Amino acid sequence: MEADKRKLITDDLQATVVELLELFHDSKQSHWNLRGPLYLPIHEKLQENADDYRKYADLLAERILQVGNPVDGRTGVVAATANLGEFPGGYLSDKQVLILMTERITTVAKRVRQRIEHLSKVDKFTSNKLQDLSYELDKHVW
Repeated sequence: MEADKRKLITDDLQATVVELLELFHDSKQSHWNLRGPLYLPIHEKLQENADDYRKYADLLAERILQVGNPVDGRTGVVAATANLGEFPGGYLSDKQVLILMTERITTVAKRVRQRIEHLSKVDKFTSNKLQDLSYELDKHVW
């Protein structure tokens, strides 16, 4: 694969990986600190979502390696580049978590759809991987 294509793929996937790692951490933070009458179903769903974010981050990171570039998932890089804003600390109400996580997932889903469009012209295989993620993110918002 040409170097310019590898760079385009890596840039889009690296951005997605850090966003997924941020969503993973946000889901776990919410999972641990959730309060309210909807605690149990949201608590369980947050864990499922966190597992999905970690799974897709790993899958896309491996694709970056396949095209010949390194991945950077260090916490400092995630915090500096995910561009989702700071997540609140402390206890979170069930309503607060639903609003926060829906906004964050929706933001990432929109970015992923833009990357699908971009990468469909560069590498259909990578674009297809992002389509799978897009479907999953849409289910999480729904």
